[in-house]
Amino acid sequence: MSNTTQQIPEDQLSPRDVIDKVLEVKNALVKNWKMLLLLPIVGFGIGYALDSYLKTPTEFEADVVFNLGGGSQSAGLGDMAGLLGLGNAPDANIFTGENFFYFVKSRPVIERNLMKEVDVNGKKMILANLYIDSSGIKQKEWENRPESHKFQFTTRDIKSLDMNSRVILNELVVKATNATDISSLERKSSFIKLSTNMENERLAGLWITTLLTTVEEMYTESQTQKTRKTLRLLQHRADSLARVLGIAEHKLARELDYSSQIIVPEAKITANSMERKSTFLQQLYYEAMGNAEKMRVSLVREAPLFTEIEGIKVPLDMKAQDKRRAKIGALAGLLIALVFTYFRTVFSPATKVVRD
Repeated sequence: MSNTTQQIPEDQLSPRDVIDKVLEVKNALVKNWKMLLLLPIVGFGIGYALDSYLKTPTEFEADVVFNLGGGSQSAGLGDMAGLLGLGNAPDANIFTGENFFYFVKSRPVIERNLMKEVDVNGKKMILANLYIDSSGIKQKEWENRPESHKFQFTTRDIKSLDMNSRVILNELVVKATNATDISSLERKSSFIKLSTNMENERLAGLWITTLLTTVEEMYTESQTQKTRKTLRLLQHRADSLARVLGIAEHKLARELDYSSQIIVPEAKITANSMERKSTFLQQLYYEAMGNAEKMRVSLVREAPLFTEIEGIKVPLDMKAQDKRRAKIGALAGLLIALVFTYFRTVFSPATKVVRD
C-alpha cells in the first residue's frame, strides 16, 4: 500500500502556513508594543485637549408628547357653505404625515412663536429677545458682530420690522429651527414628540411649550379657514339686515302714529304694507342670526384637538457632550500604529537581505 501526499494549490494556505502567519503577526505586535501603546495615548491626549479647549456647553432637553385629533364637520353646515358659493367638498388635508412635521418647523410658525410674549420672572417680554440673550447666539454666530449683542425687538408686528430687524429675525429662525425636532413617538403610535436642546433651561421650557400653543393656533386657523369665511359672510348679512330692519321699523312707527290720527280706512294701507315688510325683514334677520350662530358652533366642532400626553419635565434633563474628539484621536493613533507596524514588518526582512 503506497502513501500518497495531497498537493496543496499555490493559491491556498496550509494549516501550517496559517499558524506561521498568526505567529508572525503576534511577534510583530509584541515587538512594536511600545508604538501600539504610545500612539493611541498621544492621539487620545490631543483629542482630549481639543475637547477641553473647544468645550460645548451642557444643553437642556425639553420635550412634550401630544396627540392631534381632527375636527368634525356637519353635513348641514357644508350645504350652507355651498349655498354661499364656498363649496361643500372637503379640502385635501395638507397636514397629514410628514406634511405636518414640515408645517411645525416652517418659517411662519417659527416666526410667530419668536414674536410671542412670554412671562419671565413676572415680567412680560418678547420670546425673541429672550432667545437672543439666552441661546448662545452672541457667543457663537455673533462673536464677531458686537453691534448686534444689544439688539432688542420693540414690536411684535412682523410686517412693521425694518430691514436690520428682519435680518436678525431670519437668523433666529434658522437657529431655532435647527434646535427644534418633531417626530412620531413610535412607528405604530399616533403620538407626536416635540423636543429641543438649548443651553438655557428656562428658554428650552418656554420655547417648547409656547411652540405647541403656536402650532395649535395656526393649525386651527388653517383647518377652519372656510368656516370662518362663511361666518364673516353670514355676520355681514345679519348686520346689513339689522340696519335695513331698523330703518323699516322706524318708518313703520311713524306711519302707525300718523294713521292712528286718521279715521278713513284707506289711509291705513301704507301702514299695513310697511308692517308686512318689517315682519318679513325680521324673519330674514332672525334666520341670518341663527345661521351665524350655527357657524360659530361649527368652528368649535371643526377645531382640531391637541391633547397633551406628557408635558416637559421639571427640572429638565441635562445632556452633557461626550469626549468625541478624544475617542477619534485614540482610534486614529491606533490605526497609525498598526500601519507603522505593518510596513516595519514587511520591509525589515527586505532590508536585511539587501545588507547581506
